[in-house]
Amino acid sequence: MIKRKERIDLPNALLMLVIHVLGFYGFYKAFTGAYQRETIILGVVMYCVSGLGVTIGYHRYFTHRSFKCGEVLQTVLAICGTIAIENSIKSWVSDHVMHHAKVDTAKDPYNATRGFWWSHIGWILFKDPDREDPMYSGAEHLMDNPASWIARLVEFQHKFYYPLVGFFVWGVPMLIASLWGDIWGGAIFAGFSARLMTWHGTFCINSLAHWKHWGSSQPYSRANTAQDSLFASLPTFGEGYHNYHHTFPRDYRNGPLWYNFDPSKWIIYWLSLASLSWDLIRVPREKIEAARIATLAEAG
Repeated sequence: MIKRKERIDLPNALLMLVIHVLGFYGFYKAFTGAYQRETIILGVVMYCVSGLGVTIGYHRYFTHRSFKCGEVLQTVLAICGTIAIENSIKSWVSDHVMHHAKVDTAKDPYNATRGFWWSHIGWILFKDPDREDPMYSGAEHLMDNPASWIARLVEFQHKFYYPLVGFFVWGVPMLIASLWGDIWGGAIFAGFSARLMTWHGTFCINSLAHWKHWGSSQPYSRANTAQDSLFASLPTFGEGYHNYHHTFPRDYRNGPLWYNFDPSKWIIYWLSLASLSWDLIRVPREKIEAARIATLAEAG
């Protein structure tokens, strides 16, 4: 249900419409064999790059600072996140910090108590003055030192966000696909269709991972609607262990158990072996077990 004070966000709504129409057209062309195999592979690669840019970059690094890395990797993560077209780092981080601070309340940007549709996509289509943060206060931790590389990187990406999106989302795939003579396939399938996969994967964390459904659980806390969901983890490179994440948001792992499907944690760990990431934040096993036992006791 849309509140009276909310108004449609026309730019977002138009962007959603265009990318959905062209994205589904790209899927249709792919299923009918219109694209070369190389174009399909390029689309899958772009989906993986953008998805990991959100999970490892926007989420675990820029928002929660669950590990440290150097300027080169910071830049790579910013580029990969830009390809997802999920807004600038400053905006995305600010929204997500507010989500954790005000989860399941009117201040939560993707408040799950308003229903699956709202938390999945409705919050993007409608503006609500109560949720708007024009000062991006949730991203202040990135701007503590204006002279630092990360602060300059975040400001640059925010200022030139749309040109960067145009270049990396469509320019680069078109250039690559031109190597085998399928420039428009690169633009449509790798540019639009791959975005739909990234988008709805991310949207599932806001909706499906806050909705009690078959296979979901709350093993670590019942303080809010966040659920652990293997199903939501599959398209998001491990983000679906959301009950754990809301309980221990700074852990570089979303799936703490060795068998949890969390490719993002594996990549962060592998990067640490190559000295490209360090100071990985890992919640002690005893603290995790204590949370699990307390939740079991609460459930009776």
